[in-house]
Amino acid sequence: MRAAHAVAKALSGITPSPEVRVEDLLERGSPLFCFLYRTTYLFLARRFPRLLDRLYGWSDPMPRWLALLLPRIDRLAFRTFLRELAEDPPDLILSTHFLPLEILSSDRPKGLLRTPLWGVVTDLHPHGIWLWPGVSHYVVSDEAAERTVRQKRTGQTLSVSTAGIPVDPEFSVPPVRGDLREKMGLPERNTVLLLSGGEGLDDLVSLLDSFAGFPGELTLIAIAGKNRRLLRACERWAGRHQSRWLAVRVHGFVKNMPQMMGVADVVVTKPGGMTLFEALALGRPLVLLPARGGQEAINRRWAVDTGAAVPSDQPRRTGSLVRALFEDPDRLREMALAACRAGRPEASILIAREVVGSLCYDVNSEGGFHADNPLPVGLHL
Repeated sequence: MRAAHAVAKALSGITPSPEVRVEDLLERGSPLFCFLYRTTYLFLARRFPRLLDRLYGWSDPMPRWLALLLPRIDRLAFRTFLRELAEDPPDLILSTHFLPLEILSSDRPKGLLRTPLWGVVTDLHPHGIWLWPGVSHYVVSDEAAERTVRQKRTGQTLSVSTAGIPVDPEFSVPPVRGDLREKMGLPERNTVLLLSGGEGLDDLVSLLDSFAGFPGELTLIAIAGKNRRLLRACERWAGRHQSRWLAVRVHGFVKNMPQMMGVADVVVTKPGGMTLFEALALGRPLVLLPARGGQEAINRRWAVDTGAAVPSDQPRRTGSLVRALFEDPDRLREMALAACRAGRPEASILIAREVVGSLCYDVNSEGGFHADNPLPVGLHL
């Protein structure tokens, strides 16, 4: 959803902008299906990450029987949405998750869906579950991802472009950190942002414990996501450990992540694709927690190889790892430069321009866009 909103926001900056509707597919299907779809993944990610990793590897590339079975099962849960889509088709459908591609792609070869269907792959590695014959265009992170797509769909005519993983355009604007800290009421000192993902998957309390007794002044910002139990545990930790030397700010799910990352000197997070590229877009050094699932392991290795990140295999030792980085400002500066080189802050804008170009828009001499047909163009994400 963050990627979809990022592209929608970038499209709103184009004049005239197409009419855009952002849909969360898991709010449009069978309640039971959507509940099981979400909770099964979260359960595996929390309790059995190694099993999730094995399932990821086993299903890439997708076995033929599974590729035939999944769309048939999943389409049953979204019959109402599919009927509405057929009655009022948009001019383009852009999906930032594989599930819409899975349930819609089979209609295009049959002529039941004439709308172009785009897939924006929000992982560095395009797993087989993203790749369906009816998808008309793919946007991937880099040239390596493009080669992977073409190798997996060998023998087929493919339209693929590279733009990066789309992040909110706000991540392309480097913040003035001092002004931002003053605005947020934070002291001017080393600041570490601790992230647990939108669903609050990681044990933030263990991470916070690793900073107990940290030498010198420090500010910790802990984001617990939608996990209320985790939020309360972090708030209790902050109440016990807050001091003149250690400032602790605890939040639940936040919508101002560009500002949260903007004030930080170091970001500690699990290696999800979106969070990773948001931090890189701002040039933030990263400490990456153990992966939960196959795509995160790939993201983690890639980020460490770029020089922008260091791995933390045990959360309880993360504080000492961050301390070593602060004691070596040259290394921290090198990591920040590597993050700037690896980041793609312009990805959402590039994708927006590509979308508009595909809808018969022309670039004018000022670098904006004008339409041959001034009527708004419907677009679903």
